[in-house]
Amino acid sequence: MADVISFDIYLLGLRDPSPAGRTRFASAFERLTGHSTEESLELLRRPSAPLFQRLSSDQARTTVNALDDAGVCIEVRPNTEMPPAEEGSLATQECPRCGFVQPTTDPECARCGLVFAKWEREQVQRMQREARLEEAVTKAIQVRREWDDRAKGYLESHPLDKDATVLFAQALGQEEIPFLLLRSDEGPLLLTSRRFLTQREEGTLSFPFELVADVDIGGKLVQKKDKVRLQLTFEVPIELGEKVSKSLAWQLDKESSFSANVIMDWAFARRFICGSCGAKDLDFRSEGKQIHARCMHCATDHEIDVVEALAVPVVQE
Repeated sequence: MADVISFDIYLLGLRDPSPAGRTRFASAFERLTGHSTEESLELLRRPSAPLFQRLSSDQARTTVNALDDAGVCIEVRPNTEMPPAEEGSLATQECPRCGFVQPTTDPECARCGLVFAKWEREQVQRMQREARLEEAVTKAIQVRREWDDRAKGYLESHPLDKDATVLFAQALGQEEIPFLLLRSDEGPLLLTSRRFLTQREEGTLSFPFELVADVDIGGKLVQKKDKVRLQLTFEVPIELGEKVSKSLAWQLDKESSFSANVIMDWAFARRFICGSCGAKDLDFRSEGKQIHARCMHCATDHEIDVVEALAVPVVQE
């Protein structure tokens, strides 16, 4: 008996002969061959004619799976003739990298060498990373909203004077909630639901609570008995007008000193969260004006959005 080296596929019928079933068959046949819907439906009137002839084993397997998914009843018959040297009856595909058109059964691009299966896996992995990124950003925004709600509660129980935010009116965001004003020799310090604002000789400065690495209240270098020293140390050096510094200090008046620890509470509670594993142990660095951070638990890199106070995981290519 001669060896089987190719396969023919014959149409037996449709599991669903309704118009919907005929449409599924026409769509599947068009994807496989490039034939129009009219040409595909014409084959239903000629069941004795083969749909495909002299397919290789790989071509036959791909074709059978596609037709089975479309609800087509078929018969596969062995053939002793060689598959044609041309592209065959199967449809072509365009290389996503270079645009070269070739048979869908080719495992890699004949022009640029792109391995199609590997490329498809990379696209799936990219979509998964982007989905994790979207989830992380959504989580960070939700945390920020929860803090906005907490600020509203604080504001209701500690109402500010009407003139408390006048000096910072232009710097405040539309949804930003100011809730505490501290006074110092260096200038006023306003706490909001997202950050703290201060006016000093350098001008109006703004920092998210999340960039505060350490809070030192009182102790050394107190200049007057009725003053309390507040010093903030930041995760990275920050711009102070034309200068760059990693810390700032204020000499608070007596009344403001009673609320100085609120900064400590908010700074440590609002640390940036890793968008991948949820840890709060991020190691910061700055490159020019861009701030980066790496999670010390899962090694995920982040870019810091200072305006929105978000640590956004970086999607690796």
